[in-house]
Amino acid sequence: MRRFLLAVVATLILGDVAALAAVQPNDPAWHEQWAQRQIRLPDAWEITTGDPGIVIALIDTGVNPIPDLEGALVPGWDFVENDAEPQDTQSHGTRVASVIAARGNNGIGMAGHCWRCSIMPVRVSAGGAVSADRLAAGIRFAVQRGARIINVSLTRPGLPDAVEEQAIRYAIDSGVLVVASAGNAGTEAPQYPAAYPGVLSVGGTDDSDTLYFWSSRGPWVGLTAPGCHMVLDATIPPGTICGTSFTPAAVSGVAGLILSRNPSLTSYQVAGALAATARPVPGVAWGRLDAYAAFQWLGLVPAVPSAPAQTSAPAAPAARTVSAPGQRFSRQTRFETGTFKKAFRSTFRVGRGRFETQLVTPRARECSLSLRTPQELILALPAVKNILSLSVQVAAGRYTLDIRCEGAGARNRQFSLGVIANFPRGAP
Repeated sequence: MRRFLLAVVATLILGDVAALAAVQPNDPAWHEQWAQRQIRLPDAWEITTGDPGIVIALIDTGVNPIPDLEGALVPGWDFVENDAEPQDTQSHGTRVASVIAARGNNGIGMAGHCWRCSIMPVRVSAGGAVSADRLAAGIRFAVQRGARIINVSLTRPGLPDAVEEQAIRYAIDSGVLVVASAGNAGTEAPQYPAAYPGVLSVGGTDDSDTLYFWSSRGPWVGLTAPGCHMVLDATIPPGTICGTSFTPAAVSGVAGLILSRNPSLTSYQVAGALAATARPVPGVAWGRLDAYAAFQWLGLVPAVPSAPAQTSAPAAPAARTVSAPGQRFSRQTRFETGTFKKAFRSTFRVGRGRFETQLVTPRARECSLSLRTPQELILALPAVKNILSLSVQVAAGRYTLDIRCEGAGARNRQFSLGVIANFPRGAP
């Protein structure tokens, strides 16, 4: 039995989340990358697009060389197979790397956050699960090999681990900024290593700066970043996927840009700037990442000479947008939760704009999520941990989400489904 819980009006803005900024890269997927515009990254790119001397260690499932990461990778290590080839057999690490450092303005793929930063792949997991001992070894390796930033997009619940915590403290005491995923638990239960003191823990927010229902939260979560990002790996073209695996990548990329502009800054100064300039978000300590505000706070924005005063004709009055009666739309979140066995469908009437959905369910890799439009069937990318997600621009009309799972047998499967779209105002 499924239950419809609520529909929350999130914002009354239709269209892009931000006005066009100065830097607009020529990557084919850029027009769909709302997350970077949300944090004012194009304004920061006017100042710097990174420096290869800033090394961001990615403690994850490894990274595979792909064209959009050409020149980004520096030597790392594989703690799973104990060799110097940290290949990614699961795709998770490669996707996180693309969010951090996919080469922007190169005419292919997508734009990462720090186009010219370097990535040090440190493989500590084959399939997403990782032991505290192996994670600690990866962190120590990264510190000793000169990483300025360590990104950990792997999480585990439970209690602190002494070996893991000591490695985190070693990194912080060595002047390395540690950024970690807050997790997709949707609760205040601490996730590690994000919950250790000194770590920048990062949750996920939507385009109205509201925590996604699946994002971990609480006073131990410091920052948020947009929770859905364009990703890329060797097996898929650019596509949007959601989860807190990718939110620390955004913070790490912005930190990389800051250090590229002024490498003499300490990790404490960078973390302090990101915290001080975050847009407030209820449910976390500081708020949502704002890249350009952090640059301003640190005095990294070049002074612009004042232009001489000019006499110009008065501006023409702005044109009014008139909506047909009963057809005004607003950005809303619809949320369902309940149980199902193997499949269910939900149909929605929406206005033109971005249609975004996330399904949270146990063993999400056994499931598929698709959106049927009048012209085509759009399939979601494979699940990340417990989340299946999809984001696509749609015309006004009715759309059906189709969820199907294998391997559940006769047992009921719990689920939560969130949809963010331009729904008719006042609709139930």
